[in-house]
Amino acid sequence: MLTVIVILVAVALVWKFTPNPANKRAAGMMFQMLESFHIIDTTVNLDIFTQRLDLLSQLASTLPANAGKSKSADMALRAYSDKYDRPISPTIRQILNQPQIATSTKFRDEAATAFFLRSCNKLETEIKTLKTSNARQRRVTQAHELADIIVDRLYSDEQQKYIDCIHGELARLSGSTSLHPL
Repeated sequence: MLTVIVILVAVALVWKFTPNPANKRAAGMMFQMLESFHIIDTTVNLDIFTQRLDLLSQLASTLPANAGKSKSADMALRAYSDKYDRPISPTIRQILNQPQIATSTKFRDEAATAFFLRSCNKLETEIKTLKTSNARQRRVTQAHELADIIVDRLYSDEQQKYIDCIHGELARLSGSTSLHPL
């Protein structure tokens, strides 16, 4: 009888302390999510932005259901911190613990709007260095074309708020071109 109890205790201890392979897989996927967050937050290339946003959504929706999300998130955050010297925002931590957020239309609309604002900031920097009004106007036209693409991709219930933000930025950028005469 004592032997059976010892064996049961040993099996229980081994089971408890054996890492769950689903946790390791989920941590790897969350690490990819962290890398995608960084790219989404820094790129001004529409194709890369779109690809990473789609990858992020795919990773978030295919995380193993039997993985411990908080344990996997902690593992991913540790590995990411060891590899990169980048801050992790509270929003990113929240999304790792609630990955369904990354698949929501609101998240996508917010990311797309932030991408547009970042792209306009880059265009504005370029405009300030250009010598001809035609070159400056081409950058404004690029911003308008990008705005059309982004606005067509907004689907959340709050899409009008994002559209207004995009149009406000376009108006500001268009006004800045007249501030830099030849």
